[in-house]
Amino acid sequence: MKLLNKKFINAKTRPQIKDRLFRSEVIERVTEDVSEKIKDPEIARMFSQCLPNTLDTTVYYREDKKGNPDTFVATGDIPAMWLRDSTNQVWPYLKYISKEEKLRKMFAGLINRQSLYVIADPYANSFFDTKSPKSLQNPWWPAGRHWNKEVWERKFEIDSLAAFMRLSAGYYLATKDISVFRGKWVSAMKKVIEVFRREQETLNRENAKKMFRFFMANGKNFPSVRMAGYGYPGRKCGLVRCLFRPSDDEGVFPYQIAANAMVTVTLKAIVPILEKLDEREISETVTSLANEIDAGIISEGIIDHKKYGKIYAYEVDGYGSACIMDDPNVPSLLSLPYLGYCSYSDPIYLATRKMVLGKDNPFYANGKVAFGLTSPHTGVINLFWPMATIMQALTSNDFGEILSCLHILKNSHAGTYFIHEGVDVDNPKKYTRPWFGWANSLFGELILHIVDKFPEILAKENI
Repeated sequence: MKLLNKKFINAKTRPQIKDRLFRSEVIERVTEDVSEKIKDPEIARMFSQCLPNTLDTTVYYREDKKGNPDTFVATGDIPAMWLRDSTNQVWPYLKYISKEEKLRKMFAGLINRQSLYVIADPYANSFFDTKSPKSLQNPWWPAGRHWNKEVWERKFEIDSLAAFMRLSAGYYLATKDISVFRGKWVSAMKKVIEVFRREQETLNRENAKKMFRFFMANGKNFPSVRMAGYGYPGRKCGLVRCLFRPSDDEGVFPYQIAANAMVTVTLKAIVPILEKLDEREISETVTSLANEIDAGIISEGIIDHKKYGKIYAYEVDGYGSACIMDDPNVPSLLSLPYLGYCSYSDPIYLATRKMVLGKDNPFYANGKVAFGLTSPHTGVINLFWPMATIMQALTSNDFGEILSCLHILKNSHAGTYFIHEGVDVDNPKKYTRPWFGWANSLFGELILHIVDKFPEILAKENI
């Protein structure tokens, strides 16, 4: 099995049918039908390439000898599977799952695969397929591995575990199929709860030995992680500590508000599954945990800004310190209503959104061609992330704002008709990651959202 097909990396169109990894007839029909409704030819082509991109180039589906589905979803130009990315890459297809058994089994296989990975190491953020060629198994890590054999990267990010729960809850809501949640899934959820409880504690000398500490695969500290691999200390406040952001970068303070909000939402969302399985004790623990985290967000995550009033901080430490910014990866403060944490009209969210989408967010750039959120992950302040622009449109009811976002996305694909990670606000030909499955799926999700909610926008011939 070739896990990284290099001809996908700089592609400017969909691969030939014979080269596509997974084909769904229902997604093919949706792609064709929606494309015909889009009058702007560039937006139509972007959609027709982006929506099926995950299926075309990153989904590896198989079944074991007993017929149990197993799905590995690579992130794109990196031959590894992120718990977060894999959930988001397939998310736009979830609404069509009841229309095709093949598609449903692909989702069930991904839940099975994620469950096994969480059991193997709930602190890891990404994994590789042990059945893939050895040349694709952690090619950049030094010799002398201390991580579990299937772990690609062991950066603890609580949104990874939240993504696992989000996929599970979404699948159950769409199918009411409980079979995939028996056995391994329950064991994985016990691991999730155990980790969250452990990382709610105050980071001090007494607790340090049992809490997460980052090491590279060879057992050595990564130089940029503060406090000998522990990161900055945090005081118990109900929130769950983690060292790394959804971008895989080290955070400033240990409690990320958006990530904790996603955890709150997804914990509550899996309660119906646990109740159906008659796992009452776990269900009660999950509900209590979600409420504790939510209380922590309210008490520590809402701050008074001198210009905007009450807003959500990006990160806090439980001691009164806060980092005011937003990052373009999801979960972000911008994405809070998209994730289901608050309403689109919530006044604290609206004040936060105003801060995020302007010059008072230190990671925001305005250039000759585009403007939007940047990220320390790409290391250059003038690289905006189309992913955040997509999220801006997904969380807006303003026609003008949505059109502006589409216009920026249209002008920043640099002739590839795909969505990239970071793009120079002055020169769209300068970008990172030509093959980024999650970003492509998110654009497809945006267009499907607009077709349902604001179809007149796509009737414009020149967006």
